Amino acid sequence: MAVSFRYAVHTDLGTVRTNNEDSALASPRLLVLADGMGGHAAGEVASAVALRVFAEVDQSSGTELASEFLRAGRLARRALFAMSDADPLLESMGTTLVAVGSDGDRVSVGHIGDSRVYALRDSALYQVTTDHTHVQRLIDSGELTPERARTHPYRSMLLKSLDDQPAGPDLDIIDAQIEPGDRVLLCSDGLSDYLDPEVIGATLMTPDREEAAAELIQAALAVGTRDNVTVVVADVVDEDSDPASATDASAQPVLAAAPVVVGAAEDGVSLSAEAAAALRGCLPEMPFDSTAPMAGARVSTLGASTPANENQGQTSQRGASEQTEEAAPSSTPSADRAQSADPTSSADPTSSTDRAQSADRAGSEVSSSTAGWLTAAGWSAANGEAGATDPDTVPVPDAPSKPLPAVLAAAAVVLLAVLLFLVLG
Repeated sequence: MAVSFRYAVHTDLGTVRTNNEDSALASPRLLVLADGMGGHAAGEVASAVALRVFAEVDQSSGTELASEFLRAGRLARRALFAMSDADPLLESMGTTLVAVGSDGDRVSVGHIGDSRVYALRDSALYQVTTDHTHVQRLIDSGELTPERARTHPYRSMLLKSLDDQPAGPDLDIIDAQIEPGDRVLLCSDGLSDYLDPEVIGATLMTPDREEAAAELIQAALAVGTRDNVTVVVADVVDEDSDPASATDASAQPVLAAAPVVVGAAEDGVSLSAEAAAALRGCLPEMPFDSTAPMAGARVSTLGASTPANENQGQTSQRGASEQTEEAAPSSTPSADRAQSADPTSSADPTSSTDRAQSADRAGSEVSSSTAGWLTAAGWSAANGEAGATDPDTVPVPDAPSKPLPAVLAAAAVVLLAVLLFLVLG
């Protein structure tokens, strides 16, 4: 069995932003999404550079994807460090990143930050990744409830990111038990911070993946997402028995589908001469055109390479891939269906090894009291309600003003000194 993806990719600026710091790539064997952060235009630079590096991850049969993801993460981190060192305006830039790849036989997931990967199987929605955030750690340690985490002022504070710190952490790697028939969602926190899991799950069940991706974006906009919002919706298929090819003779083979790029990596970024020179020196074998960041990128499939920029300029903030849709499960769960309380169901697309290694993960499966998703106790609702804070900005409390009694006491001391001076002459 050879596993590949058929996909749809959409992005939007959100209700506040005027630039897109998200970048995403989808191809038959590789899905990547990055949510940049940093002052000036540093966030979009970070996500575009990271996407450019990850685009050339080797997905050919026999490749160890975990090693490829780790190598690409370290390479991207080295590039970001070199650029921020050369250009002070890029200092402290970074990006979250999630990558889902297939080597043909199995699917691996790499992630860092708070962008997420979900998997939909048999009407059950699972959160595959765990947010690397301050509030998630508080929830895991029992110091904070998921309900209180929704409005916590530091809920967007990241503990890990792909940034310009040369000794920063590697991506977490998950050997995901994702199979043909599953549907996978990669999303930035512009979606997951603003939509409840039952809404994400119900929308993701829309049979047409293009419609599902568009509806997810619209749902986030409807509740006022303040951040850029980007989604990759991908159906996992068996290349040897692809439903689209079986039902539509005109459907192109899954591996022949062109890569799709959206966001900053498609729109282009602004780079100073110093940053561009530093990037060239750091990645001489990987040319980077700031006006078309994915130009020249070779997305590898079975040893062949497809230019990732074939679709550049074709996709936009409406961002749709033009693949033929095969049938997907169209049943909608009953609103009153009872929840399942078995968090170790055999349907869980994460392996038992990964569950053991991530025992502190709150929310490997997402629950809903109305839609009937499989549940795990303590799903992390660490991300908050719409419109509370800018998701990429960690609020810093204002310094407390000097208490009034202290001011009056100081004035009294001064007055007493003046009186003593007048009396004693």
